[in-house]
Amino acid sequence: MKRNPGFCPAEARDKRVTGTLRNGDRFGPPGWPADGRTGCRWSLTGHPHDIEFYEVLP
Repeated sequence: MKRNPGFCPAEARDKRVTGTLRNGDRFGPPGWPADGRTGCRWSLTGHPHDIEFYEVLP
């Protein structure tokens, strides 16, 4: 898994992602949309629900 850079990485655009939140919770298959209207919030705010690590799903 890769660390969240604080913005939607180019490799994740138009795909779904899985990963770990800052509070340790995992979000997994079927994953979350990486971008778009219902996409992930990639900003790092210090909130427990920030994405800490992510993996792009095939």
